[in-house]
Amino acid sequence: MSSQFRYLLTYEQMVSGLLNSLPEDEAAARAVGGDYERFGVLEHALLRGNGLAPDSCVVDAGCGSGRLATQLARYPGLRYIGTDVVPALLDYARRKVGRADFRFEPVDRIILPVPDGEADFVVFFSVFTHLLAEESYVYLAESLRALRPGGKVIFSFLEFAVAQTWPVFEGNVEWVRSRSMAGHLNVFLHRADLRLWARRLGFSVVGFHDGDARFITVDEEAATAAMPMGNYALGQSVCVLQKPLPGESTAEEAPPRQRGRAAMETQRARDRAERQAARAARRRKPAE
Repeated sequence: MSSQFRYLLTYEQMVSGLLNSLPEDEAAARAVGGDYERFGVLEHALLRGNGLAPDSCVVDAGCGSGRLATQLARYPGLRYIGTDVVPALLDYARRKVGRADFRFEPVDRIILPVPDGEADFVVFFSVFTHLLAEESYVYLAESLRALRPGGKVIFSFLEFAVAQTWPVFEGNVEWVRSRSMAGHLNVFLHRADLRLWARRLGFSVVGFHDGDARFITVDEEAATAAMPMGNYALGQSVCVLQKPLPGESTAEEAPPRQRGRAAMETQRARDRAERQAARAARRRKPAE
């Protein structure tokens, strides 16, 4: 086993250190990466772009201090279940959101506390970025169970192909060299692997989005005074998977000639073409 894991704080230790040294609101924001309102608005807008309805059931795994829940609280009929490993963050989220019907539940293992086929959305924002690949895979299997047919799982991830995330990897390298204590693990995933996971689990791949692409449209409903309408990048790449409807084919059912090494090379070429097209479009588009 890698000895490097000795130089990681637990998430609970990191959050406790923040709460003991900073005002509560600032600590709660930093615990989920900062820019509390900005990322809450972007996550809300991303769900709206994928079909969020006022009466949707949303499972927010790794909800932290409630930045998404705060934005979703405007929908009286929406059902929300947020989970996290740090009770102090859940307590803050519960108080911040002020919705007695929103559930905030502590978890200490890979589980989604909802019945089979209950959820319209299962989301993981800045969660798979800090888990082992095997843990993320198990969470996706849990998501398939929890989703209704046609429901979607949306998650953010780090990938080497997006240039702005390279400093994160450089930070990982420095952490290994210096053996200093780190607040969390940073894990990179590859789209080809995620497509393979989707096939193995039985998801359909809706799409991928580069972390530096302005693919999130903040409309009038999602906008706030601090986050006006416009198109924005999330910073991390995003994958959207869907649980097929009865009778629909899944990624696992691709014809044999599309499987194997040739299929992987073809998909990698498509991914490169998608990224190049997106970058070309951004260069043509005036700044927001």
